Amino acid sequence: MTLQQPTFARFWRCALQVNTFGYSANYRGASHGLDEQAYNAAVAAQCAQHGIEVVGIADHGGIDRIDALRSTLQASGIVVFPGFEIACTEKFHMVCLFPESTSRDELNRYLGALGLTNPDKTVWPSSKGCHEIAREVATLGGFWYAAHATLENGILVRKSMHNWVDAERLRAIQIPGAVGDLPPEFKNIVLDKDPNWKRGRPVAVINARDVAAPEDLADPGATCWIKMTRPTFAAFKVAFLDPESRVRLNSEQPEDKPSAIHSVKVSGGYLDGMEAVLSGHLDTVIGGRGTGKSTLIECLRFALDVLPKGMQARKQHNEIIKENLGKDLGRVEVQLTSFAQHGKRYTVTRKVGEAPIVRDAQGQV
Repeated sequence: MTLQQPTFARFWRCALQVNTFGYSANYRGASHGLDEQAYNAAVAAQCAQHGIEVVGIADHGGIDRIDALRSTLQASGIVVFPGFEIACTEKFHMVCLFPESTSRDELNRYLGALGLTNPDKTVWPSSKGCHEIAREVATLGGFWYAAHATLENGILVRKSMHNWVDAERLRAIQIPGAVGDLPPEFKNIVLDKDPNWKRGRPVAVINARDVAAPEDLADPGATCWIKMTRPTFAAFKVAFLDPESRVRLNSEQPEDKPSAIHSVKVSGGYLDGMEAVLSGHLDTVIGGRGTGKSTLIECLRFALDVLPKGMQARKQHNEIIKENLGKDLGRVEVQLTSFAQHGKRYTVTRKVGEAPIVRDAQGQV
């Protein structure tokens, strides 16, 4: 049997605080020298150049130009989570993102619901506190993170908020670079080692600096990596329930590819014709008694010449191989990547009665 080719989760590069055309002039008093159409096209080009596939648009308190940038990015195949940045009464900033299909009119209503009712006062703090905003964003189906956490009025600087606002609602904070580069007092909070800031769940740290000009996207501090099967807002939110395995900073990207088994194929014996494609991460084999779960594992051991350590386990291994492969002189083929060989890919084959044969990507033994 041949299993259907599955779709596996992978890390997607995300820029989660991209601003629209007018942001630089309105809030920084600077000009990037582009008109709106050229600015939007340049943002899309920078995303393509740097492998950015997911963008969160989050101007400060405004959404007027969001549709033009969104349309340009979507035309380039980039997934867009629309939203905005607001300040709560505690003065720190919150970036609020919403599902892909959220319209500009809906976002405008959300701003009002979150206490920003004057369109001319986009930089004024909301009339609502962080707890209230967090609950409202959740009710609206959105996601928020604490922006600029290490800057003046950032959530890490305002240490009076000992309980991280709400342990159940605060899922992520934005820092400028690597966790290891944080000052010790901030690092201890992030790593949950400060007794005054103990949390019941881990908090994700992300890099998502303000992108005010297209070239800002080249800064490693502007992007992070989120693990999803497909880049949807629902999958995005789920990833932050398990940040330790699904959220990565650019500083945490491994230089070498980890060892992984990509596929196993059996010819002859009980599993004759079986070919399983694996994810390279975590795979689960599910089936009733006698369906071949143990046989599959022992075939992997056989191909890689890795015998069980215990005498009883080794005896069972030999019996399984003899019964399922030995009578038909069966053969097992495994495709894998080796960390020890710096991410090179190999094919290992072994036939009953013979030693394993290892071939590189070019087929050389």
